[in-house]
Amino acid sequence: QGSGVTYEGMMLIVQRGLEKVTYTSLCLPDDIQHRGMACIPNYHYRDDGMSLWKAIESFVSGIVAFYYGKDAAVSGDTELQAWVMDIFTNGFLGRTSSGIPSSLQTVAELSKFLTMVVFTCSAQHAAVNNGQYDLGAFLPNAPSSMRHPPLVEKGKAFLQDFLDTVPEVDTTANILVALILLSSRLSDVRLLGHYAEERFTEVEPRRLIRTFQARLEEIRESIEERNYRTNLRYNYMNPLEIENSISI
Repeated sequence: QGSGVTYEGMMLIVQRGLEKVTYTSLCLPDDIQHRGMACIPNYHYRDDGMSLWKAIESFVSGIVAFYYGKDAAVSGDTELQAWVMDIFTNGFLGRTSSGIPSSLQTVAELSKFLTMVVFTCSAQHAAVNNGQYDLGAFLPNAPSSMRHPPLVEKGKAFLQDFLDTVPEVDTTANILVALILLSSRLSDVRLLGHYAEERFTEVEPRRLIRTFQARLEEIRESIEERNYRTNLRYNYMNPLEIENSISI
């Protein structure tokens, strides 16, 4: 209601967005190269994200190698194949143009796919979710709706034109409440790499978890050291701000 988008309009937006989602766009190293952002200086999302991607990839690869070992174990796992097919069919509507795999045949393919899943649900979610209030609290940055079409000629916009176009105060207040809730940390937060239950009992997976946690600590220290030296901090991909999975 605060955005003025109807149910039908929201479905259209989601549909258009889904059509642009590809396996490349979900895998950070591939996405950075595809968008030509590999050499842009001071791109903290890329730098922090790549550090996290590599840490997750190393952890996931170790776990996959321990439980599967050989390619035949991956291709022969019927439950795994059914899971991937379900994601391809129901999550991406069977669109081969998306590049999303409908099956996985090798240990390397499984490791990349799982790295993508973990990164998307943890670090990527933190990057796009945690700063919503920081950006949207200043209404002109991201107005939830517009009551008039934007002006097309320069020099003809006045303060009253602007006030008549952006959302009314009560609408803005409702949107800000939503942004606060979306950006707030829950009391039972579970940070990336930390598991409350004993999910793994074998020695090797536990060692991999400790190594993963140590790498995340190094990334945290690097980010906080950079933030200490700069006036404009970027902290959304600090491991201390990243949950194991999406929770709203």
